Amino acid sequence: MVNMSRKGRTVTKSEGIAESIRQKISSGEFSERLPTEQELAKQYKVSPVTAAKALNILRDKGIVNRISGRGTFVVRPEKKTLRIMFGSYFAAKLFPLLAPQFPNVETEAVKSMEEADAVVLPTTIPFFPGEYFLPWPQERIDRLRGQDKLFPQIFEFHDVRGAIWGLPYLFSPNILFYNKKIMRRIDPDFDPCGLTFDHLLELQEKLPEKTVIFSGGAGQLLLSLIYNLAGEGVADSGVFRAAVDVFSQLKVGSSLAPFLEGRALFSAGYRSQTCGFSGDLDVCPMPLFRGRRVCHASSEVLMVRNTTRHAELLFDMAEALFRSDLQKVIGTLKRGIPANAAAAAATVDSYAVRDDIFLNEIKHIDYAHRHMADSVSLCFSTALKRLVCNSITPAELLTEVEESYRFEEKRGKALSAFMVDSAAVDF
Repeated sequence: MVNMSRKGRTVTKSEGIAESIRQKISSGEFSERLPTEQELAKQYKVSPVTAAKALNILRDKGIVNRISGRGTFVVRPEKKTLRIMFGSYFAAKLFPLLAPQFPNVETEAVKSMEEADAVVLPTTIPFFPGEYFLPWPQERIDRLRGQDKLFPQIFEFHDVRGAIWGLPYLFSPNILFYNKKIMRRIDPDFDPCGLTFDHLLELQEKLPEKTVIFSGGAGQLLLSLIYNLAGEGVADSGVFRAAVDVFSQLKVGSSLAPFLEGRALFSAGYRSQTCGFSGDLDVCPMPLFRGRRVCHASSEVLMVRNTTRHAELLFDMAEALFRSDLQKVIGTLKRGIPANAAAAAATVDSYAVRDDIFLNEIKHIDYAHRHMADSVSLCFSTALKRLVCNSITPAELLTEVEESYRFEEKRGKALSAFMVDSAAVDF
């Protein structure tokens, strides 16, 4: 202890003892009154003067309070209440994992963005986040990058206009689910990795009566088409129109229920949805289109509000979610792919479905902000939900998207609707 080195200098005996006591306070071994100077001197085999210096170091740091004639007492920091807009999964599963590291923090669930200190968002569709959130400090980004343990993709998910507004502690490439029982009847030689959009149309013609080609998550299929058609460039109205033209040839439904009931051949979604799969259901990659395969991804991320008084504490909590032990638990709970690559590999299994496809698809993830301006992506995301619910036609969706290129005020309306629909939703 006395020979420890800190930034090139030798730690004194009293500093070493102070650090040892601090760790015992953090672990709960010392919770209220500390041993006396004489007791500490005997325990650490030093003089009472050295023990007294150690206690004074802790006093100067605000860790203990020394009261003459009474002793030395642990200072209990005032509890902080953080108002977080989150879904039940974060509240019930993830925050309890953080609680031991943040014993003086309590959380309060709120439903309004205006009163929140932080928001859990399960999305990668971009918007101009500076209106609501703080960017991650660069030193924290550099520290996590330097560990070389995390999938590099997580640094791209919420990189908008050169700032990173959130780091997903778990994510999931969106892929297709399919009914093996139906598929064996209409295409016994089906090759999941060779599926194309043209093949989808061929399969649709072979389906039994009252069975549809696609139900649930259809918007993810349309996103894949848009990204494919845009390539490395920005999606324009022509790209949207071409993608919708292809998509409109498919008979799709908005609910996952018909797929789970065996009345749809395909659906789309993310990893957590496979937990309830039967033996008749399996997964495959997004279909190829013109020789390319791209997919959207869902993520869950703790984003810090720009109005909070607890920014550093919230960034500490967000960063703690990348600890290896927590990442393994997150992966085991099967709510997505852990951001930690080693934890992801350790938690993948192939018991019911070919779970390894999720890991294979990571290299095919594309990002909406590469293709869409803020106003377009927001208007598109809100209109897309209405399209797959059959409340607007493909032509009406295209009209909204094309108008969003010209009218900035539509962006504000879409932003409001998007935040209400997307914040605090478990994915």
